[in-house]
Amino acid sequence: MKQVFTFLALFIGIITVNAQYIYNDFDDNQNEVVMGWPNGATTVANPDASGINTSANVGEWVRSGEQWAHMYMELNGAIDFTTGTTFELKGHFPIACQTLLKLESADGAFVEVSVDVTTTGEWVQLSYDFAGAESGIYNKVVIFFDFAVSADNTFYIDDIQGPAFNDAPPPTQIDLPINFDDENLNYGLIDFGGNASSIIVDPENTDNKVAQSIKTDAAELWAGTTVGGNAGFANPIPFVEGQTSMTVSVWSPEAGIPVRLKVEDAGDPTMSVETEAMTTVAEAWEVLTFDFSNEATGTAAINFDYNYNKISIFFNFGITGAEAGEQTYYWDNVEFLEDGVSISEFSIEEFTVYPNPATSYINLPTGSNDIKIYSISGTMVSESRSSDLSVDVSELSKGAYFIYSQNNDGKVYHSKFIKQ
Repeated sequence: MKQVFTFLALFIGIITVNAQYIYNDFDDNQNEVVMGWPNGATTVANPDASGINTSANVGEWVRSGEQWAHMYMELNGAIDFTTGTTFELKGHFPIACQTLLKLESADGAFVEVSVDVTTTGEWVQLSYDFAGAESGIYNKVVIFFDFAVSADNTFYIDDIQGPAFNDAPPPTQIDLPINFDDENLNYGLIDFGGNASSIIVDPENTDNKVAQSIKTDAAELWAGTTVGGNAGFANPIPFVEGQTSMTVSVWSPEAGIPVRLKVEDAGDPTMSVETEAMTTVAEAWEVLTFDFSNEATGTAAINFDYNYNKISIFFNFGITGAEAGEQTYYWDNVEFLEDGVSISEFSIEEFTVYPNPATSYINLPTGSNDIKIYSISGTMVSESRSSDLSVDVSELSKGAYFIYSQNNDGKVYHSKFIKQ
């Protein structure tokens, strides 16, 4: 009897651990809405109620010719892989193709599993095993049918099941200006098309950190990197008539490299504008200015009614990795150019402020006529124009801050300090 009880306990434990949450069965359990880009799935009568799927209703997804067309579900929580590691769904395919299920976090982390479909004209069961994936960070499920192909087709989907999800922590959203100096901040770098990016120590300044983007020899001509993750920035870029430019510090291995910058609405990728600048020096840092009132050929013009809160950068845009060979680029100081001025246009040097940590004031080693203080997320929290060597920080909340001080000859100094 004891052996039977032990077996039953083990069996029940296995069932509990691998319990599947029904995301959407397009019948009575439509717990999560299957949205999509450019369009989502709609509930229709099952066109082929046979074989493994005789349910009354299913999802119909009319795939447009967009290369990255997909379906997705945004969750009010983070996937808990202790309840299971496998997502399952049924699909009805008009063609043999590759499918891909991708899990994303609001901060830009992702994991994906692909499954090839060879059976057409009938319902098939697909399984995507995410064994080893980290629990508690992914809150978006993205489904691709006929992955990365630009073709129109109609697919059917049903019985989407997978691990349950728990309450998710709020997403970390950064803001402009962006540097990469804070080790504790997730800058949400997302690569696509064959790029490989990371945050490293500046090869020319060990006191600075920068983003490194490698355009591999397998990269597509549109390979690039998004900063800010899927959630985008905390605030939209404040474009207005007459103020439509941004700057990025760039290190390129060659002069004459086209660098494209794209801004978009994180919630609607069709709301976007793109522009380009050309590198002028090789193997050296320079500041490139991107004027979005001069949109790239074939792309949409800027629309001041849109909320642009997401940025992607493309190095050597229009050239594949196979053509150019693997190349490494560095970038830093992504800023909005307000009133025609960006601190990146000037020489920037590090200086020391004291006391640090500070409670009520900090002292500067040199005079200044423009002092700006930024929070660790990149939001400007204080600005003053004074020649005083002492700066009042008593009103600041506790935490880490960056201070930029510009003197009369245009030179900019910066430092990091802690407010207690």
